[in-house]
Parts: sequence; structure tokens; C-alpha cells
Amino acid sequence: MSESPFRFIFVVALIATATFAVPSAFALGPEPTSEPAEVDDSWDTSESPKARNDANEKPADIAEETRPEKKYDDPTDIGVRMTPAIARAIGGRMTQQMRDRYSLDDKQIEGVADAIEQNIMKLAHENATVGRDAFEMMMATMIANDGEFPKESAVEFAKGIKPLIPALRQFFMDSAADVGKVMTLKQRLQFTGDMTALTAGIGIFEARMQRWENGQVADGANPFFDRPGASDDEDAADNPDEPREIRRARRQVDRSMAWTINVETNWEQYVRNAIIFYDFDEEQQTSAKGILEECKTRAANVKSDEWVAKYRSNRIADRLSWRLDSKFNNGPFKFQLERAFDKLMKPLNDIGEELKKRIETLPTSKQRFEARKAAERALQERGLDTFPL
Repeated sequence: MSESPFRFIFVVALIATATFAVPSAFALGPEPTSEPAEVDDSWDTSESPKARNDANEKPADIAEETRPEKKYDDPTDIGVRMTPAIARAIGGRMTQQMRDRYSLDDKQIEGVADAIEQNIMKLAHENATVGRDAFEMMMATMIANDGEFPKESAVEFAKGIKPLIPALRQFFMDSAADVGKVMTLKQRLQFTGDMTALTAGIGIFEARMQRWENGQVADGANPFFDRPGASDDEDAADNPDEPREIRRARRQVDRSMAWTINVETNWEQYVRNAIIFYDFDEEQQTSAKGILEECKTRAANVKSDEWVAKYRSNRIADRLSWRLDSKFNNGPFKFQLERAFDKLMKPLNDIGEELKKRIETLPTSKQRFEARKAAERALQERGLDTFPL
């Protein structure tokens, strides 16, 4: 799913159902009155310096006396809408990602963009109210809890988002059908594989929300992925003396480590792309995969328990520094922290650099020439006349 050009469309679809219901107080200002306000002309500042001094203080007094007593404790009636222009922009960005993956021509690109725009607008119009309510609740909760859901809020959110899931699934089915209409058979086969992976992601999300609704969720949950490791309650029980802020920072670091130190996944993607870019034959592919496996073994040796502990400690301190005074998060301490982090990552980065250099020894002169020409053509199609290499 991560390789698909639709890797972010799931979140886009959820946003569409919210109709961008962002409070627009910044744009609206106070409601106008039906009559102009009365002008207080009972005092004159032109008589003397003393009167002028008194006048300088008068506006503050007036502001205090006329400050409205109304409390703004209701949501705004107007929010940022999902417009055809926004939907078109989303469709355009997605289509650009699809261009090279499926070798779409200009006419197909236009058709795909139209299909995505119309289906986003349909989803937004038909699910605006329930989507808005769920997302307003999600925004308030995640802002207040550093991107996490307390258990009670998680249960409430799952109940609120549940009615949207069939609409989301239908959105993907309709979008896939409409996009497929402008594709060739070969393009549709590849596209169907990508959409199958995305549909599986919807199933995972639905199962997660079902667990949440049933109360099978701990504090610190996130609706878009399952948090690895112990629950917040288990963490607290195992580490009763650990401050909550430290526990939260550690949990966030542990979550991010699933991809930040998983350099092997990036290397695998690089090798796959190199095989395609240079059109490696079977023998070259075997050599490339052998280099990859050797580098992965070396990376595993770097990431010892001691190394992981140092990495975790460094990143926890980094997260906590965000909440400290500027002299800590934008000064020598931050520099020293990042320098220690770079030192930790250097062995992995060096292996990755070596992997790429070794892969570059595999293509023939002809393969290099053809790959370069393909890159030049791709850039020229986008208006770049001079090739930078």
C-alpha cells in the first residue's frame, strides 16, 4: 500500500467527508449590528493639554465598559468548504503520481482527474454532517493529547466514524471503476492490484474502529495505525514512578522507530527501482539482491540492543526539548543532541551509501546510456531542457 500513488487517498477521503469543517472565526469577526453604534460625543479633547491626556485614557475605559458579555461557546455556522477547486487540486496531485506509474497520456490524465474530483465531491456532499462531527471531535482530541486518543474519546470517535465506512468503501469502488474506464487493459491490471491493497487498508481501519467501539483500546491510541508495544495502562503499571510526559515521549519514539530505523525497507525499494531503471537481466538482479541481503545483515548487527537504547534515549530527549525553553531547543544543546544522533546513524548511512555504489557497478554501458536517455526524456516532458548530470 505504501508504494501506491493512492497511499494518501484514504486520509483525503476522510477529510472530504469532513467538508473541511474548520472553524472560521479568524475570517468572520463579530456579527454586524442592525444599526450603527452611537457615537459618544460627551467629551471634548480640544480644550486643554489636560483634556487631551484624559482623552488618551478614555478609549480604554470605553472598551472596558462596552465589552460584549456574550460568550462565544457555540461552533461557527460557516467553515472552509470542500469545493470543486479543492477536489480538482487533490485529483491533480494524485494524477501526477499516477502518470509515470501507469504510463498515462494527457487525455487519460484529464479523465482520471475528472473522475477523482467528481467522486470526492459526491462523497463530501452525501456525508458532510456526520463527517464534520467526527472530524471536529478528532481534531479537538488529538490537538489536546499530542496526536493521541484517550480511551473514552477513542470509543466515542469509533462510534462517530462508523457510519462513514460504507461510504468510504463505496468511494474507492466508484473511483476505481471510473478511473479504470480511461485505462488500457494493461494499465487496469496494475491499477487493480494497487486498489486491492488500498481496500485491504480500509478493512484494517474498519476492524480497528470495531475494536475501539467495543472498548478494546488503551489510552494513547491513534486511528490510523495500531501502536506497537504495551498499552498506556500497562506502561504505567510496569513503570509506576515514570513521569507521564516521559512515558508519552517514549511511546511516540517507539512508534516512530518502526520506520525511522528500518532502513532495510528503503534499501529494498532502492534495489527494486534500480532493477527497473537499468533493466537488469536475471544475473544482474541476482547480484543486486545479494548485495542487498549482505547490507541488511550488516545493518542488523549495527542495531544491537545497546544501539537501540542509545537511539531511544536520544530521541526521547529530542522530543522533550520541544517543550523546553528556546535556549534548549534552538541552541547548543540541540546541536549537541543532533550531532550525537548523526553519530548513531552514521554506520547505517554508510552501509546504505555503499549499497548504492555497489549497485552502480552492475549496469553495462548500454544500460547506463538507455537509463540516462529515459531520465532526460522524462524531465524534458516537464519542461527541463538541460540535463543536470
